[in-house]
Amino acid sequence: MSRTPPLPPVLPPPEVDRRAALGSLLRGTCALAVLGAGCGREWRDAAVLEVPGGACGASTEPGTPEPGTPEPGTPEEGWVEVPLAEYPALREVGGQAGVHVPQALLDVVVVRTPPDCVSAVWRTCTHGACLVAWDAESAALECPCHGSRFGLDGQVLRGPATRPLATFRAVLRGESVFIFRPR
Repeated sequence: MSRTPPLPPVLPPPEVDRRAALGSLLRGTCALAVLGAGCGREWRDAAVLEVPGGACGASTEPGTPEPGTPEPGTPEEGWVEVPLAEYPALREVGGQAGVHVPQALLDVVVVRTPPDCVSAVWRTCTHGACLVAWDAESAALECPCHGSRFGLDGQVLRGPATRPLATFRAVLRGESVFIFRPR
């Protein structure tokens, strides 16, 4: 009669930090979303975030608010500071920059318009999830994938997109642009 060797003792499962596990799951989900953006042959509708409309921080003196324009608040309130030193094109009227701040879930095109106004518009096309870019010649945001065009107010100027891009309150103060990104 043959004897089977004894089975090794069953060890308890390792302790898992719930917060770390959820963080890993969230990072993986975000990575999949980023990798999937703009990929594939099928057209798909991208999610539209409902956020308050854009605002202008126009004034007669650069960096000085016009009465009635919003004052930027704290990061805890949802305000994201974009230093002009990091985006020097925004120092000049007509300048534009793609601003990506992952920790604030912010990915926008910021355009400096006269006199001291800034507009911030979500960069992901609502039709095919490609990144739109500012075309100064036509004064519109254009999607390179399927040709949709949007105004600085986010409204669709030409399809195939049917839904507008989200806009964000943006204010020029001193050497920074502040963008309101609700949490």
